[in-house]
Amino acid sequence: MPGRRSSSANAPWPPPVPPDANEDARTARLRAEAEAKRISDDIDHELSQDKEMLKRRQGIKILLLGQAESGKSTILKNFQLLFSPDAFKADSDAWRPVIHLNLVRSVNFIINCLSNKASSTHATSSSSNHSHEHTTSNPGAISDALRRYLFKLAPLKSVEDSLTKKLIGNIDDPVRGYNPQKASEFTVRSNSGWRGFMKFRRGSSASVTPAAENAEDVRNRQILAACAEDVVALWTDPEVQRELKVLNVSLQDQSGFFLSDTVRITQFNYLPTPDDIVRARMHTIGPEEHRIPIETGGPESGKTWYIYDVGGSRSQRAAWAQFFDDVHVVIFMAPISAFDQFLAEDDNVNRLADTLSLWQKICSNRLLAGVELILFLNKLDILKKKIDAGASFAQYVTSYKKPNDVKSITKYLLDVFVLIHTQNTPRKRRIHPHLTCAIDTRATATVIGQVKEVILLKALQETSIL
Repeated sequence: MPGRRSSSANAPWPPPVPPDANEDARTARLRAEAEAKRISDDIDHELSQDKEMLKRRQGIKILLLGQAESGKSTILKNFQLLFSPDAFKADSDAWRPVIHLNLVRSVNFIINCLSNKASSTHATSSSSNHSHEHTTSNPGAISDALRRYLFKLAPLKSVEDSLTKKLIGNIDDPVRGYNPQKASEFTVRSNSGWRGFMKFRRGSSASVTPAAENAEDVRNRQILAACAEDVVALWTDPEVQRELKVLNVSLQDQSGFFLSDTVRITQFNYLPTPDDIVRARMHTIGPEEHRIPIETGGPESGKTWYIYDVGGSRSQRAAWAQFFDDVHVVIFMAPISAFDQFLAEDDNVNRLADTLSLWQKICSNRLLAGVELILFLNKLDILKKKIDAGASFAQYVTSYKKPNDVKSITKYLLDVFVLIHTQNTPRKRRIHPHLTCAIDTRATATVIGQVKEVILLKALQETSIL
C-alpha cells in the first residue's frame, strides 16, 4: 500500500553469498561468476568502443552546400586526395568504370546528335522527292565518313549499358532528364550501387590478372581499346565540331569530359590518376557522410574529419537543415561560370541568380549563426573560357556595368557575395572567400591548406581551448 515501507527495504545490499552446499556447488558458482564477469567486461568493452566512436564523430565536421553541379563532389575529392592520399590511391582502380562511363556517354551523345540529324535529313529528302521532279543534294546531310563512325562506334552503346548496370544496378535513369545540350549523366543513390563495388575492389588483390577479371569487364575494356582510334577521329572531325557548335554544345566545358584523353584511358591496363578521379563525374542522390582519416603529419594526424555532401538540386534542398546542427564549417560552392545557364528543374531561373538566392538563405539562417562560412567562387577556368570566347556577362547580369574581363567580373561577384552576407548574417562574422578551379588539384591544394587553418581554429574555439 502507498506509504508502507517494504520489509526488504532494510535488507543489506549486496546480499551475502549463500554458503556452498558442497564442492560441486562452489565450482558451479565460481563458473557462473566468471561468466557473469566476462559478459560484464564485454559490455564495458562495447561501451568503451561506442564512446571512442562518439569521440571520433565529435571531430571536425564540414558541410558542403551549393546547387547541383557546383563542384561539391570535386572539392570533396580534393580533400580526400590531400589528407588521405593512401586511401584515395587504394580506390583508383574502382574509379576506372566511372571514367570509362563518362567517356562512352560523351561519345554516344555525339552519335545521337549525328543520328538525329541523319534521320531528319532522310525525312526531309523523302518529302522533297515527292514535291520536286529533280532530287537535289541536302546541304545538311552528314557525310559518308560520319556515317561510318555511327556504324563502327555502335558497340559503345552496349558498353554504356553494361557499365551503367554494373555501377548502379539498372540502365534506366528516371531521375535525370534529357538535356539536348549536355551528355547524359548517371545517377547513384548515396551509399548504394557503386559504393559496394568500390568496397569489393578495395578488398581484392592489387595484382589481379586480366584472366581473373570479370569477363564482362574484360570485354568492355577490349571494345574501348578497339574503338579508341575511331573515337579520336570522331571528336577531332571538323564536321562534328561544326555540328556541336550549331547545337550550342560545349562538351569540353562539362564535368566528366575525357574525350581529349581517349588514347590514354582506353588502354587495357589503364589505371586512373588522381587528376582523372577528381575530374570524374557522377551525380549522387541523397546525403553522404565521408570519413577522411588524416594520414598526413601534424597535430591532426590519426584523427578523422567528417564531410557531409548533400544534394544540390531543388528537390533535395529541404534535407539540408538536418545537417546544420553540430557542424564547424560550411563550404558553399558558387559556380560563377553558370551566369549564362539555367536550372535543369526550371529553365526560367538563371543558375547564378539561384546561387545568390541560396547564399542569402545560408547567411541568414540562425542555426548557422555560429558556423564559419567558406565561400568558393568555383569554375574560374570555365568562366575565363567563356569570356575569352566572347560571351557577355552583362547580357545576363544587367546590373553589371564594368569591363567584360575576368578580373573585373570576379571582383564584382566577390563584392556581391560579401554584401549579401553583411546584410543578412544574424551576427557579425567573417567569411572566407576563395577563387577556385576544383579540377586543378595543385591550385586547390593551396586553397585547402589555407582553409584548413580556419577549420582547425574554429574547432579549437568550439572545444573552448581558445
